[in-house]
Amino acid sequence: MAGKVLNIKVCSPPKLRSGLIGNYHAICHYSYNLPLAIIKKNSMKYIQILILLFISCKKDKPNEFNLEVKVNGDYKGYLYLNYDNIKDSSLVTNGKAFFKGSVSYPISASYSTNYISANEKNFYLENEEIETEITISKKKIKEYNIYWITINRITGTKTSILVKDFEDFKQKFSSDKDWQKELYEKLQKIITQNPNHRYSGDLLSEISNDTILSKEQIGQLYNKLNIKSQDPFSIKSIKFKAFPEYKIKVNDSIYDFVLPNKEDDLISTKDFRGQILFIDFWAAWCKPCRAQFPELTIINNDFEEKGVKILGVSIDEKKDDWLKAMGTEKPKWENVIDTEGFAGNLANKYGIFAIPYNILVDEKGKVIANDISLEKLRKVLDSITSGRKTIANTVYN
Repeated sequence: MAGKVLNIKVCSPPKLRSGLIGNYHAICHYSYNLPLAIIKKNSMKYIQILILLFISCKKDKPNEFNLEVKVNGDYKGYLYLNYDNIKDSSLVTNGKAFFKGSVSYPISASYSTNYISANEKNFYLENEEIETEITISKKKIKEYNIYWITINRITGTKTSILVKDFEDFKQKFSSDKDWQKELYEKLQKIITQNPNHRYSGDLLSEISNDTILSKEQIGQLYNKLNIKSQDPFSIKSIKFKAFPEYKIKVNDSIYDFVLPNKEDDLISTKDFRGQILFIDFWAAWCKPCRAQFPELTIINNDFEEKGVKILGVSIDEKKDDWLKAMGTEKPKWENVIDTEGFAGNLANKYGIFAIPYNILVDEKGKVIANDISLEKLRKVLDSITSGRKTIANTVYN
């Protein structure tokens, strides 16, 4: 009659897990029956074996994320996941899309479609099993028809817990008469406990766009952040709210720069002194930017002989994308590229947070107007070139 046995399961080593999809770790699928009598006789030896087996079965921290997206609405086509200069795609099938990748730290991400689209808010990727539920609906903003993406739910990340905690706090206390004080104290707690987490900087950037906190309070919270670990775009946004004296304004002299054109010739803004200069910031991926090119072409044709020049400045981080867009659009005016993008020194100097963005400069290199519509630009240029008003005593906001 067989003696009593102890059944032990052990884990397959990582090298036996090739071909599996997802965050699979040690899989316990080997089973052994060891006689208890032998175990008792060699108790210390088998205790060591059991400890090793336990360690081998311990779940490692995942080094990639698996993202499942439930898509509400009647959208059909590809859904894009944008993060850390990466644009991944997944075809929406039966109302779902799937993504897989890896991030070095929790990082802000967004969705987009094949068409002009915008997110109500971003979310954060971590190397975890993540589920999100989104709604894609059509919406008109100004003259653009866009696909509006709302994130209804997200689970599986530690950052989502931080985000929900703040949103619950905001919903509960935002009507209080002491809301400013409560908000400042809450942000102070979040940032003090998470100075390196990008959510801290992104949250402060978002809050600083409102007028709830004073610039002194924003500056105090800004100084508690570990700047090096934050998103440069968020840091720039906070900095200009806390220290507005650093942002270029109407009547200021422009920040001159030198950048390469498609032939790699260096073009300087100083080359345009003595002429009216319209600087247009754009990028290949920015559909509203490129949608303005036909009207810019007409403006260029109408005013070039009257001493008005256009300088296009791409903030594409990939030169090939810019060159491809240039080949498609074929602009007739000078174009240069700054591959440092939104995080670069040029975008910082001009306080550029979104594109299209533009600056109109007089013959002496002073700002006449910034971020104006092309319709208003035409009126301003008509006024300047017709001689009805002088540049020196006219400010166009």
